[in-house]
Amino acid sequence: MMCAVFIPNYAFALGASRAEIGSIGFAYGMAFFISSYIFGRAADIRDRRLFLNIGLLCSAITFFLQILATSSLSLLLVRALVGFSFGIFFSPLIAYTHEIGGKMGEFSSYGALGWAFGGILAGAIAQIGEAITKHELLPYWSVFALSSLFFLISFYLSLRLPKVEMIKVEVPLFPVEIIRRNLWVYISAFLRHTGAFAVWIIFPLYLAELGANKFWIGFMYFANAFTQFLVMRRLDYRDEIKLIRLGLVISSLVFFAYTLARVYYHIIPIQFFLALSFSCLHVGCLIYLTERNTEKATSVGILNSTWSISMAVGPLIGGALSQLYGFHASMYFASLLTLVALMISLRFSSE
Repeated sequence: MMCAVFIPNYAFALGASRAEIGSIGFAYGMAFFISSYIFGRAADIRDRRLFLNIGLLCSAITFFLQILATSSLSLLLVRALVGFSFGIFFSPLIAYTHEIGGKMGEFSSYGALGWAFGGILAGAIAQIGEAITKHELLPYWSVFALSSLFFLISFYLSLRLPKVEMIKVEVPLFPVEIIRRNLWVYISAFLRHTGAFAVWIIFPLYLAELGANKFWIGFMYFANAFTQFLVMRRLDYRDEIKLIRLGLVISSLVFFAYTLARVYYHIIPIQFFLALSFSCLHVGCLIYLTERNTEKATSVGILNSTWSISMAVGPLIGGALSQLYGFHASMYFASLLTLVALMISLRFSSE
């Protein structure tokens, strides 16, 4: 999350246009899609810890490589490597957690806590770096270096994880039955996240236009993620289908509410509702998939793949819309697309 906060600003500092920033997001998302699909399936066949170790080590390397980007093209290539590395361990980690008896809400809450501190740390470090140096890129490099260090610590911790007995299942290369069984969940999540990433790719630039400095940009992400940490822990025993629907309703309202802000601090209360919406949707999807599918890593991996396709498609659309019609166009698009996702969930979840 430390890196995600400032990638649009970093790309802009390297000379990228809004459309090119969208292309950088597309490269990251597509690489994450390919990786999540491959390693989600593989983690149902082999020891999940292997993919945790490899993914975290690769992430430590690729997140540091962002410092070496000198143009929008080189940043695009590095972000593709980052997305691929991230996808190696993401689904296996969720499946491993379920295997050892962990609750999806509590697990997700700690991820959100990491996002929260990542956001506030990124904002603080970049703001301090800007104050003590005139080098435009040094504040971002500091963020990338610390991010890489955290991945190294995570890699060390992953080496010490206990081995657990897992049910190994044979999963076809293209698991049609798993997709059919959970199709409405995947489509609903895909549409909502496509809209969301159409907003996130320009969100830091939008905040800067509203008057936010680097610290306040980081704080906006902190407010969202820390609230997720508080909320997700309380969702483990709720009706997962109702959680998904509630997440979609609130998401649509949040994306529209962004367009009403006139200064950056108007965004702060909206971030708390954003946290509630994502918490409900994310935990609801994870509970639904891990409870109803024997192929846990594969089913969650497909969810992550739909998420990553959203990471690819959303930024392209968001970058293009904001380039042509301004920031608000991306937010209107996200709100409407999420409403479509809600209609699909209402229609097909009962089946």
